[in-house]
Amino acid sequence: MSDALDDAAKKMKNAQQNASAKAETTEDHAEGKPSSETLNKAKEKVKDAFS
Repeated sequence: MSDALDDAAKKMKNAQQNASAKAETTEDHAEGKPSSETLNKAKEKVKDAFS
């Protein structure tokens, strides 16, 4: 049961990171800034790793 909860928590965290990265990319594009969603996802993962 613990594995299922761990998997669910990882999926939820990954979904949150993806949503944050997409929002940041959309905001950057709206401001005319170049942006990469892949790079923004990596930044989110690093932020979470150090928090």
